[in-house]
Amino acid sequence: MYMKDMIRLSVLGFGIAGFMALASFMPSKTKELPASLTPEEISWVEFCKYRGYDVHTEDDEIINEFLDTWRGSTVEEEALTRQGIEV
Repeated sequence: MYMKDMIRLSVLGFGIAGFMALASFMPSKTKELPASLTPEEISWVEFCKYRGYDVHTEDDEIINEFLDTWRGSTVEEEALTRQGIEV
């Protein structure tokens, strides 16, 4: 009985591997890769992470806080430098 289980698992494993190989050759529906983020967008993401805000927020108070307290600050410069962006 042990040998039958081993054969069954081997056949199943080869079947899954074959399916994955075929799937990797199927054409993708994605025509274009998204462009990388601009330094301004990276700054916004870093601001939101630093302050604990949702990146997708449209709250005017948070946007004003970003513009008034974050842009040009040393904390922003440090965050951008960590991301490999020269300030």
